Amino acid sequence: MSYPNMRLIIDNVHDAASLTATSEALPVDYTQRSGRSYVWRSTDTAEQIIEATLSGTQYIDAIVLYRHNLSASATVRVELLNGGSVVYDSGASAVAELITPPSLRVGIDPWGATYNDAIPVALTMFWLPITAVTGYRITIDDPANPDGFIQVGRIISGLSFSPRYNPAYGVQLTWQEGAENRRTEAGSLRTITSNSKARLLNIDLNHLPNSDRVTLTTELVKRGMGSDVFVSLYPEQGGVKEIEHAFLAKRNSDFSSTHDFYANWQSTIPFLEV
Repeated sequence: MSYPNMRLIIDNVHDAASLTATSEALPVDYTQRSGRSYVWRSTDTAEQIIEATLSGTQYIDAIVLYRHNLSASATVRVELLNGGSVVYDSGASAVAELITPPSLRVGIDPWGATYNDAIPVALTMFWLPITAVTGYRITIDDPANPDGFIQVGRIISGLSFSPRYNPAYGVQLTWQEGAENRRTEAGSLRTITSNSKARLLNIDLNHLPNSDRVTLTTELVKRGMGSDVFVSLYPEQGGVKEIEHAFLAKRNSDFSSTHDFYANWQSTIPFLEV
């Protein structure tokens, strides 16, 4: 079975949209800001609707809810709008990706355990048909949320870029933990930790046609290392493999490319989770 190639959302059109939300204990505009302390939060667990109006017509094929607190029973509905008309409707989709046998250890793992719980950063991805839109509406239904409110850190929307050829084998994903092990004078090993975790993903694009190189150069360099990029290495494959390798990041080094032989370029890009 073949799967789509790696996807990058380099231009997050959500960041420039005008937003409204059903309720705002913390402002919905925080979904446009980079930084873990900025989150939109509802006042209760009633159904919440976030509506985005874009500055003009944009093409998008993805919407991502990132660092949310949605429970396993939550549903999310995405409607794409053009001139006030609904041009695409996902319907109410379950957030949880249930672990099923044989991965589910019957009698050990709780019934209803999800892959989402296995990763510290909760996210929900909608890969959509490429659609011209002037806005979109996200409806969140999570009345059983144990926190007593609904929260989303970032929303990413835009048109994804996929290279013609996937990264080379040898992709390395590192979980960087804010911890340091130190020995006491008595010889015990103690851990000093900030409880922070961030992923570092190193990819080697060894087979880049010039058209892909031009896209990466113009899009990544124009926005710079300070710009957020959503990375999905294994889109639509499901399970921990997809969830673990999908996150919001910044480039962790200058962008460079090598013209190694006729009609081919190479580029190594490290992405560090924001």
